[in-house]
Amino acid sequence: MTHRVLCLAYRDVQVLDVTGPMEVFGRANRWLVQQKSLREPAYSLEVVAEQAGTVACSSPGLALQAARSWREVQAADTLLVAGGIGWERIAADLELRSWLRAMQAGGARIASICTGALVLASAGLLDGKRATTHWDYCDRLAQLAPGCSIVPDAIYLCANDRLYTSAGVTAGMDLALALIQRDHDAALALEIAQQLVMFFKRSGSQPQRSRTLAAQARDHDRIAELQGWMVDHLDQDLSVPTLARRVSMSPRNFARRFQQTSALSPARYVEQLRLEAARRRLEESSQGLTPIAAEVGLGSAESLRRLFQRHLSMSPQQYRSQFSGA
Repeated sequence: MTHRVLCLAYRDVQVLDVTGPMEVFGRANRWLVQQKSLREPAYSLEVVAEQAGTVACSSPGLALQAARSWREVQAADTLLVAGGIGWERIAADLELRSWLRAMQAGGARIASICTGALVLASAGLLDGKRATTHWDYCDRLAQLAPGCSIVPDAIYLCANDRLYTSAGVTAGMDLALALIQRDHDAALALEIAQQLVMFFKRSGSQPQRSRTLAAQARDHDRIAELQGWMVDHLDQDLSVPTLARRVSMSPRNFARRFQQTSALSPARYVEQLRLEAARRRLEESSQGLTPIAAEVGLGSAESLRRLFQRHLSMSPQQYRSQFSGA
């Protein structure tokens, strides 16, 4: 059954808050049709606004096309609320607030991007919940939702299975990947991230203003935090017993939970992390194979060569010659 995704836009919306997440869902559609031979798309995508037609964005010269007014919408599976400098006007609309509450009551999964969280706060949807938004608007969010527990340094947060908030701009794409993982699996989310040249899907708990980290999975799960840690410690022992100790699980239970969460075994997951890290170093630097192998935890240049042959059917040197921008 096709999952209906709506995105609420409005005058002076930030264009990437709409197009970024919607492109992530669109890519998932194309991949699933091509690879799984689906007869119908996994997601239907629609932009709604105050009225059907052209919606002027906050960037001069850019506009979106809304298929219909949000007033015509009675139900959706996922409702995205975009951010933008026009959020205050739309948040003051009492009819819109009532509609958002009705959509939530009807079972829609609601997710905000950037200052879209302030629109949700104005509708009372964040009371008693954990939430985040763009770091520059956290104080304003606290004013609008004094009962909300604000996490200012997160990429996205899951308050529950039906309510999500995310930080500014590109964090909406991270959130969309997390939703796709919930709907399907981690392997699909990783594939879409690679297609969009995001390299990795960031974990929700990643600080907004830190350097890019790679992490896979659900922000509310201990394994998600572990996966974020693994990316920064590829040169360390990442065996199942060691990883299980970090999350206070038995090795057997850890391996089972990890497979359920990520659709990959711990060993396969670590191997893919190391391969991606090695690929980036080959693309972006002139480092030799031995130091690259040591940095990503492969131990030797020979281990690096075997990994590339096994997964890419080429040597690291061949990969660098084709893809290096160094």
